[in-house]
Amino acid sequence: MPALVFEKRDHTAYILLNRPAQKNAINLEMRQGLREAWKEVEEDRDIFSVIVSGGQEVFSVGQDLFELEQFKKDDPIQDLPLNTLETFGSEVGKPVIAAINGHCLGYGFLLTMVGCDLRIASTSALFGMPEIKVGVPPSLGIPAYVAGYFPPAAAMELLLTGNFISAEAAHRYGYVNRMVPTAEVMGEAERIARIINTYSPFMVRNIKKMVRFALTPDAGATAYSRAVCLYCRHSPDYLEGPKAFKERRPPQWKDR
Repeated sequence: MPALVFEKRDHTAYILLNRPAQKNAINLEMRQGLREAWKEVEEDRDIFSVIVSGGQEVFSVGQDLFELEQFKKDDPIQDLPLNTLETFGSEVGKPVIAAINGHCLGYGFLLTMVGCDLRIASTSALFGMPEIKVGVPPSLGIPAYVAGYFPPAAAMELLLTGNFISAEAAHRYGYVNRMVPTAEVMGEAERIARIINTYSPFMVRNIKKMVRFALTPDAGATAYSRAVCLYCRHSPDYLEGPKAFKERRPPQWKDR
């Protein structure tokens, strides 16, 4: 079963995160699938909009920690292959709608930030950045993006506690466009896609470009975030967290 399914219907492309048994944890195969899907979206002039979903149960619980733990045995400092903002859709010029059910965490949450422009969430959806719980420093400038989308207190709570927030809270903060019952999430995303598809693709792309320019964290904040992340990867805690997760035990932090 492929980790990602891509299809096109009329003028809308559909990207389905497709590892249900792993709660759509993002692994190398899925990252490769995302890169290929975005390339197809950009090259196909008949695609006017995109809908990204994870199915009816979960959007994504984020990075595959089993893959990360294995990778760090060989190279604890470098990032995972294809683990870039471009993989998560930062350079896509066409409008992307996230259809979010269930948990939307970590890199799944990041995907809805950097790769998606509109977000439809089920009333039971949950959002969070749980990296702190397993001693993984948030990479790819995640803190800068979270701080750009959420008020300071909410951003700090998401990043420092790993607590989840409800779809209602995300909607109140202005992160989610619509909250609907689970059975209606995809239908609402498709309704918005059909509206966008009736407009000039040229105008839509350029409006997105202008808004994205305003929303993207400045280069200094992103560079600083990445530098601190790399610094944290030299800590033994970075190795301990995912190892403890894999072994189903509490981590033993070294604090150095």
